[in-house]
Amino acid sequence: MPALSLHPAPNLRREASLSLHHLLATLLLFATPHLLPLHPLAAADAPKSRVAMIEDPSLLTNFDPKPDKLKVAVASLLTTLTGKTTPSEAWRELGIQPSDSVAVKVTARGDPRTGTRRELADAVTASLVAAGVKPDQITLWDKREVDMTKSGYPVRQTPGQVQVRAVIASAASDIPGLGFDPDSTPYFNPTMGQLIYGDLKFQPSLMDGLPLASGGTGSNSDKIPYWSYFTKLITPKEVKVVNLGSMTSDPDVGIYGCCISLALGSVDNSRRLLKPNADQDTTVGEILMSDPLLKPKTVLHISDGLILKFAGGKEFDANYSCTPGILLASTDPVALDLLALARFEKMRLNPGVGIPPIPKIGNVPHLAGAALVGAGVGDVQKIEILRAP
Repeated sequence: MPALSLHPAPNLRREASLSLHHLLATLLLFATPHLLPLHPLAAADAPKSRVAMIEDPSLLTNFDPKPDKLKVAVASLLTTLTGKTTPSEAWRELGIQPSDSVAVKVTARGDPRTGTRRELADAVTASLVAAGVKPDQITLWDKREVDMTKSGYPVRQTPGQVQVRAVIASAASDIPGLGFDPDSTPYFNPTMGQLIYGDLKFQPSLMDGLPLASGGTGSNSDKIPYWSYFTKLITPKEVKVVNLGSMTSDPDVGIYGCCISLALGSVDNSRRLLKPNADQDTTVGEILMSDPLLKPKTVLHISDGLILKFAGGKEFDANYSCTPGILLASTDPVALDLLALARFEKMRLNPGVGIPPIPKIGNVPHLAGAALVGAGVGDVQKIEILRAP
């Protein structure tokens, strides 16, 4: 497989802002052994986040992933990350038992090329089934049915098969949305938001002729939008979460990766939660660290870089995309997004023949904040990359 390169650099200061112009200097990505510093770093004895990695362009033909090769790649990621001999042993090491219900979060943004590829999601669910989890105890999910359908995840609720569900159903859907749980402890944030259709406490005007949202009571307190409720899919005690993020740049938040996809996909009233102009924003990290909801239940993150979109708008743009066939796996979503971001910055320096360099993304507040609250490491010197065979 082709090697990625990481240029050695001096130690990064652990600053809350995690200014990414410092990151870029240290991290033009993933190391080959001969490029690593010869002497231990000052922080070398600190705990490191382990990341299993594959980079293999042959996992795709043009922009189309190869399902059989992806199944092999997923198995290799699992055993490399955990040190176990088989994927079934690896899942048990990560905390998944055959009796568990597994909520596999995908990233669906309305285009299969800017989110989790369906072939990767199917490879992960096939691995879980081979490990003894019953197919109908596994659910592929994201927030909005309309985006899932456009991304290659039409919803289904079929006995004996892997379920594909949305938290918020489309208007014409025959399959109800999973909805949000009024009985679980919601996430509080003092930033006021505007509730919209799909949010648990949304109360339409009587003139609209729409029914009250599930759980709505009509009281004034319900209309104070400081709370974000978690989806019913992840609130039961027996549920485990596997998060399949993507290596996708975003003009508003820098990277729409593992961290932001899982956090904002799990709660309602989320439009108010991001502060892209702040030096740091702990909101995403606080949701990821919520206990007993996401933190103890999320057992694995996989970052899908089969197709890497390093610049441009929210939509797919082949001019700013490449197909390196990268897959990363870790229990640390911040580490995965930092590595993806570093590759973005490298590609933006040299985007292609005839294309001038693209300005750096720079500071990403939600990653700085997530590291600050302990959702993952914010220093690439504390990431240990394990090459999967």
